[in-house]
Amino acid sequence: MKKKSKVIGKDYEKLEKENRCDKIDYYGLIAKDGRIKIDTKRYKKFFIIPDSKIENRHSVYYLPTKQHRSEYKCNWFRDLLTGYKQLWFKEYKSFIDSIKTPKQVEDDARVAHLADGVLDYEEANEKAFIAGIKRAKDYKVIIKSLYAQFFHQLMSSIDALCLKMLTACGYKEEDYTKKQFDIYMQGLQGNNAISFRQYDNYKLYDRAFTVWNFLKHNSLRSYKILKQWYPNMVWDPEDRYQNGESALSVVKLDEKFILDCLDNLHLFFDELCARAFNENADDAQWDYDDYFEEVVQDQIDVIINPLDI
Repeated sequence: MKKKSKVIGKDYEKLEKENRCDKIDYYGLIAKDGRIKIDTKRYKKFFIIPDSKIENRHSVYYLPTKQHRSEYKCNWFRDLLTGYKQLWFKEYKSFIDSIKTPKQVEDDARVAHLADGVLDYEEANEKAFIAGIKRAKDYKVIIKSLYAQFFHQLMSSIDALCLKMLTACGYKEEDYTKKQFDIYMQGLQGNNAISFRQYDNYKLYDRAFTVWNFLKHNSLRSYKILKQWYPNMVWDPEDRYQNGESALSVVKLDEKFILDCLDNLHLFFDELCARAFNENADDAQWDYDDYFEEVVQDQIDVIINPLDI
């Protein structure tokens, strides 16, 4: 006769008597064979359950779908974008804000001329106004160059990560294009494969890619493609752009656009990973062993070292 397997629960009463709040077992985490299982009934006495559906199960303990956050490919892109957003606000934003605007140059010039005592107010104001006008052109070039530098690095990193993902999935070609990316991902979708252009969030990715392509090539063809699909990203009312002219002279590249990319590009990759790898991007933020272990370990650290010394 086949014996029924018996699950032995943790003796939490003993752990509490011994005040073993420095052990993950105390909080309902069971470490075995390199994985973490969660006694949700015990865990939720101390922490918020990330999703109530993990309590609707037939097993005694909840075993997360993945072991590590990085096993979800959608998190590759989310974490990359998060890192760049931190870089923007920590470095680029503060540096850009420190660059003197035409208005600041005008005000400084006015104060300097008045302090000299040589010019009257109208003369000082006129010279200050001219100084501001002269500053405007240089300021625009400097700011747009910094925007372009950041945006280029962002898109280059995203493009590299796309290729890294394809390679991890078996892609062996030495060259790589957006079209090849699309076709290969269709092959991973099975019978319900659709092209990128049919994705709900494709425009978020395509707009950023098309702007980047124009910035890289400065060509009339890339200009026309951008103006055809995303005319609001171009300021050239007389349609005078010519081959070889700087794309920065006509493309609308500003902080609002950059932040929109940082905040929303993940939606395209969430959708891509859902279609190709059956990933749920919301679940991917918590449904892995390390998430629960990190939550518990943070609590243990506070108990052991409350002053964070």
